[in-house]
This record gives sequence, structure tokens and C-alpha cells, in this order.
Amino acid sequence: MDTLLPGIDAERVPTNRLTVNVLSIPDRTGPAVLFVHGNVSSSLFWQPMMLALPEPYRPLAVDLRGFGDTDDEPIDATRGLRDFSDDLAAAIAALRLDAVHLVGWSMGGGVVLQYLVDRPG
Repeated sequence: MDTLLPGIDAERVPTNRLTVNVLSIPDRTGPAVLFVHGNVSSSLFWQPMMLALPEPYRPLAVDLRGFGDTDDEPIDATRGLRDFSDDLAAAIAALRLDAVHLVGWSMGGGVVLQYLVDRPG
């Protein structure tokens, strides 16, 4: 992907639901901060924020289904944002993030809130 800023890497990560694209800054191993983009956007939106996030944080940004380089899977609109939030949960599990700070913008904020409503622990 030639739209990545210097210092950002992209990786497709298989989960138990689909394969998601995740941006990261190599060699950052501190507390994870996972950024979730809004509608008609992608993880690329978060690159300047990822680069500005200070050590020791580990910035990550995920493409939701059908956006960026994540698999284009159908969405069941009767579930609201739950397909996206369930995908987010699967990505968090696949990345083996025991604890994570979640940041969402626009629709991504709704996805984060749905994730938290369904997983209050």
C-alpha cells in the first residue's frame, strides 16, 4: 500500500470472522490504543494521530469490514453496528490484546460504544 506514511506498517490479520487490515508502528510494545475509523473512511485516516501518540503507547488502527484492505463481507443491517463491533472483538482477540484503549471517530465511535455495551467487563 503506497498511501502509508513513513513509520507506519500494514498487516492483514486473520480472525475467526474475517481478515482485517491493521496499521501499526513497528517496535511499539506499550499499552495498546486501537483507533476505529468512521464511515466512508479507513484506517489511513488515523496515521497522523498514530505518529503523534507518545511512547509508551502502541498505536493500532483497524479497517472495518468492507473498508480499506479488510475483507468485504455482507452486513446484516438488522443488527445495527454489531457486525462491526463483533469484528472489532475478533480483531482484538487475534491481536492478543488483553487490555486496549479504544478510540472511535464518527461511525467508529458507535462501533466502539456497541463493543462496550456488549462486553461491559
